[in-house]
Amino acid sequence: MPTTDQPAQPTPAAPTPVTEGQNLRHLVGWQRLAIRLLGAVASGLLLSAAFPPIEFPLFIWVALVPILLVPAPPTFWRRLALGWVFGFSHAVTNLFWLNEIGFGAGVLLALIIACYPMLWYVLFTGLLNLWREERDDANPIPGLGGLRRPSRQLGAMLLGACLWVGIEWLRGWLFTGFPWNFLGVALWQSPALLRLCAYTGVAGLSFLIAAVNLALAARLHDFRRAWRDGQRAGYSWPLAGLILLFLPVLALRFLAAPPPEADRALRVLAVQGNIPQCREWTEEEFQTSLDTYVGLTRDNAGPKGVDLVIWPETAVPAPLGYPAYYQAVKDLQAYTEIPLLLGTVDYRTPATADGAAGSELSFNSAMLLDAKMNALDYYDKVHRVPFGEYVPFGRFFPWLVEWIGMGRDLTPGTEYTVFDLPKEARAGVNICFEDAFPGISRAFVQRGANILVTITNDAWYAESCGSRQHLLQAVFRAAETQRPLLRSGNNSDTCLILPNGSIVDPLRDPETGYPFYRGAGVYDVPVCDNPPTTFYTRHGDWLAGLCACVSAGVICLLVGRAYTRCRAQRVARLGEKAA
Repeated sequence: MPTTDQPAQPTPAAPTPVTEGQNLRHLVGWQRLAIRLLGAVASGLLLSAAFPPIEFPLFIWVALVPILLVPAPPTFWRRLALGWVFGFSHAVTNLFWLNEIGFGAGVLLALIIACYPMLWYVLFTGLLNLWREERDDANPIPGLGGLRRPSRQLGAMLLGACLWVGIEWLRGWLFTGFPWNFLGVALWQSPALLRLCAYTGVAGLSFLIAAVNLALAARLHDFRRAWRDGQRAGYSWPLAGLILLFLPVLALRFLAAPPPEADRALRVLAVQGNIPQCREWTEEEFQTSLDTYVGLTRDNAGPKGVDLVIWPETAVPAPLGYPAYYQAVKDLQAYTEIPLLLGTVDYRTPATADGAAGSELSFNSAMLLDAKMNALDYYDKVHRVPFGEYVPFGRFFPWLVEWIGMGRDLTPGTEYTVFDLPKEARAGVNICFEDAFPGISRAFVQRGANILVTITNDAWYAESCGSRQHLLQAVFRAAETQRPLLRSGNNSDTCLILPNGSIVDPLRDPETGYPFYRGAGVYDVPVCDNPPTTFYTRHGDWLAGLCACVSAGVICLLVGRAYTRCRAQRVARLGEKAA
């Protein structure tokens, strides 16, 4: 049979795998850039929305998902920039209340705090790129979506959560520390989850939240890949791993022993003057503050049979040694005959080693006075607020003191004083920002405190959400140590926090419910003679420290791999030149 010569049909070319030098324009176009920026900003805003003033805690469980869903940039510097956008969009909205102080304090701090989420994103995406070196796809998806193997997805969830908690731990102490609004703080209204804090601190909740976000993002990538390939999404190991993570939480809900019953109650009158912050001292401001606190105490202390009166931090803008202040408090003590715990700036001249008088020092102190105006005990604030109570390196940079400093250079305390109060109560007193640092409350409890107190002046931030955010930090100090905590605020959020973390009788305007209110509240603080010490009080931030060690290992791995690549590329270039 005759045949006709037919032209050969071209053979379809096999798909070319992506290599390091291939054009990645489809990953860096302006559309992809816009999507990445949208994902980063959405994650930052969702994080902020979980905290006051919006305070919608469900957002915290999905806040990291948007930035994990968008493809990670192909280069290190682009990932660094995208991570910083994510961190800054969260920090600048979450800390906007700090701008009430002036000079853009919230924005300046946000520029620094943004570096911590940025570090997490860079490390996590670097780890994902390392695991994707064995190319599973002809056209791999960068980031979390590039992991097909279930074991790698599960490992990414656990290591990503470790990285987040380890970086939170770093933020808690680096440059004096800023442990404000960690992920877990958003769950302050979850009593079942708060039980975990007695064992792990807030780090346990942060780990769970980060793990849930990572597992959800991995599952959504599975659905996306299955839809693209026309297949069904298979079994999810990260979601199965979440069930194992939540088993201890469920066990604590049913097996953990409840806090012990109180042996007695300490009746405390907490006075809240709600006086705007005095930026420049005047005699009129001083007299108004003094009259307000003395008047509220006289009207409420005697008739209600209280055992102790508490005034907040710097309730009156003058040191207690100021003659008019001292005389007014002396007359008040003679009238009420009730111990008074107050916050004041105290000037003292400690003796030197040879017994001679040294230079005068100033302290932010809590002082306990009896009915005869004797100072029974005092506590000097250990952790000062940078730029508010001292200027770091102020001796070397005087211009910085002039620009940012508030005219104060307070001396830090060295002793964690426990006050002996009526009804055999032993109190550790946090002054303002100190209740954001769990180690300070732990130190008080380890020295025998059976109750905690916070005295604070949040009037610096006017009627913003700053005081509300500050209150949420104190909830975790009570839950971690299983001690009741009485919070005495200058302008708002005076309340009692029980050992389970629940807030009792916040002081509010009786007609409007507004928290910025001038008044006084009476609180029956439960006192136990020998309350048990929690696991967290004994062992501290063991989980956060463990996560920090894992994070350090990841950093060493990534740095080592980057060094190996750079060295290989350099050898290759030298070989090309030699040829």
